[in-house]
Amino acid sequence: MSVKRTAKPVAVNPLTIGPSLGGVLAVQGCYRATALLHGAQGCSAFSKSLLTRHFREPIAVQTSALQEMDVIFDADRNLEEALNTVIAKHRPDLITVIGTELTDVSGTDYTACVKKYIRERAPRECLIVPVTLPDFGGGSLETGYSAVVEGIIDAVIQGQSGKPPGKPLTGQVNLLPGPCLTPGDVMELREILGDFGFEVITLPDLSTSLSGHLLTGFSPLTRGGVPLDALKQMLRSRYTIAMGASMERPARRLQHAAGIPYKVIHGMHGLAAADELISFLQQLSGIPVPLRYRWQRENLLDSMLDAHFHYAGVSAVVALEPDHAQSMTAWLGEMGVKIKALVAPCETPLLKEAEQEVWIGDLDDAETLGWGADLWISNGHGRKGARRMKSAFMAAGFPVVDELGSYMSVSVGYRGAMDLVNRAGNLLIRRKEDRHEDRFHQ
Repeated sequence: MSVKRTAKPVAVNPLTIGPSLGGVLAVQGCYRATALLHGAQGCSAFSKSLLTRHFREPIAVQTSALQEMDVIFDADRNLEEALNTVIAKHRPDLITVIGTELTDVSGTDYTACVKKYIRERAPRECLIVPVTLPDFGGGSLETGYSAVVEGIIDAVIQGQSGKPPGKPLTGQVNLLPGPCLTPGDVMELREILGDFGFEVITLPDLSTSLSGHLLTGFSPLTRGGVPLDALKQMLRSRYTIAMGASMERPARRLQHAAGIPYKVIHGMHGLAAADELISFLQQLSGIPVPLRYRWQRENLLDSMLDAHFHYAGVSAVVALEPDHAQSMTAWLGEMGVKIKALVAPCETPLLKEAEQEVWIGDLDDAETLGWGADLWISNGHGRKGARRMKSAFMAAGFPVVDELGSYMSVSVGYRGAMDLVNRAGNLLIRRKEDRHEDRFHQ
């Protein structure tokens, strides 16, 4: 099917989350790291505020605090001073320098500035990664997240200075989870891979940084995530598993540099996606599927059977990041749900291969195209539109600031698919009951 765009001159209730925020999110999955946003203070404040409200955890972000005159005369000076301050005061293991609209539109070559700084002044124990993520490039949170992961991998490869990575470790695999996966999802995937006998290096590992903790005190750096030493060991892994089409570029970079083969799992939700993952892990490990996953599969099938009465004749509107939207659409298809509207913030190669029509637009488009749908799936900003449509609303993706625990929900594997079936089914049951009560009172 085709990918279409609306002809509106302005976005109404935007669905797009900027690439720079996706880059900041990726950095949170690295240990003792921080994102340095090269721009005005408001740029970093917005990213930090939205991420903090979603995860309810401290977010490691710094800024070069540019003013208008700094951009005109010498923005590089602010960046160098910011790097000096962060390194001297906090001694991070990783700094990712991400541009903002202010520097990208003005044409500031901060990538060259960072490379010069690395050659002349940066300490060897600190890895500094510059990444360019202009908003006008047509990307979204997903593209920014993927670009930062690829940039970190590039920096690790270049840090080896052409030296061979060492003997491959047959029991070690790399996991590259996409941005649509919650810390709870990453934790579940690590556990599944571990049950097949693999040691897992996850980049980024949000399961140990944004999953909630009770550490005392404050740190301007991330307190969880994958350590820098572990990142260097990625080059010795036997295989790379990329969760989502957007993570294929980082996986391909590892293949080109270290000859590590990779597998892209396009679907992450539902029975077919879980079967694909478990079947692949069985082939890769050579061991039988653990009994617990056989039981979980039966539990999922039973849940689907119990719920199919409530899904019969249901239509849905889905408005999410490209990988997430395509994966959720596949799961809804398993439940017999008709997709009335599929809306994404940007166009990707995956969407061009979609079986249904895809619209590039905003949440207002989702409301217009999907009017009358029974189920609405989007981030928390779509709740009011779903209320106007009198649709059951299921929050997914980023951000979700008006629900507790959404960042730890599990939607991958058999257990996650069962949770999705029951969660959406319960919402549809409540919607039907509410409609009956409204008719009674009328």
